[in-house]
Amino acid sequence: MRQFLLLIVGFWATQAMAGASFLVSTGELATELAQGRVRLVDAENAENYARAHLAGALNLPYLDLEDAEENAKTGLPIFPRLAASKFEALGIARDTPVVVYDSGNGRGASAVRYILRFLGHPDARILDGGFRKWLKEGRPVTQAVPQPAKATYLAQPNLDWALKTEALKTDALKGRNALILDARSIAEYAGKDAGGARQAGHIPGAKSLPWTLLAGELDTFKSPEEMRRVLLEAGVTPDREIVTYCNPGIGRSTFLSMALESLGYDKVKVYPGSWIEWAADPIRPIER
Repeated sequence: MRQFLLLIVGFWATQAMAGASFLVSTGELATELAQGRVRLVDAENAENYARAHLAGALNLPYLDLEDAEENAKTGLPIFPRLAASKFEALGIARDTPVVVYDSGNGRGASAVRYILRFLGHPDARILDGGFRKWLKEGRPVTQAVPQPAKATYLAQPNLDWALKTEALKTDALKGRNALILDARSIAEYAGKDAGGARQAGHIPGAKSLPWTLLAGELDTFKSPEEMRRVLLEAGVTPDREIVTYCNPGIGRSTFLSMALESLGYDKVKVYPGSWIEWAADPIRPIER
């Protein structure tokens, strides 16, 4: 057991810096903005964006990227052409460097970045700490709305990200050393809160790992050491195939996936249909 733990610690030590390269600090972003090298996307809802946002930021509420029909039909996060059109309207092409931020909790930003990565976007990063950290440091905000010229987005979607509901059934998981992580609250996992789904509960065999256990107070994530401790206690090790889910399939599940990525996990997938789709069929088994 001790040898196994040493191997895991060694893996984390060599992978963490590479995995966290998608985070950009407030200072780094300020420099890039001054040089005009990056396009900003605010992933909050329209009301929050209108109240105040970073100068130059364009608004794309992350829940606008939810595509339940495509989830159920193909197992993909969203119809690629639909997603591409939303970025085109923001003046973003596939070669545009993008930094995404939200209020600071990381859910919305993780969802937008996840969709960009699905489309094959090579340079999509997250503002570490988001709007709350930017504001706490006394950096400037505005209510001015940019008017970019429409771009053309030529997507190269990662079709291997398709994950249909059938792949999460118990029989399909046998022999794969796979682990399903439920990123929702404990109340939702326990079946006390349906969260807008047709039924309450969780996918049979899934382990509860609320996304908040890995979320930082001012930074997007807790320290790597704290996250590793939480994951090790939960038996979530990088040698396993991992599937994350929440309710709509973006937000909490993509945050959890991104946190694991920051530590170098490379066998993680998000279940696009998530609990909304699983619970929609009364025949599917449910645990509470």
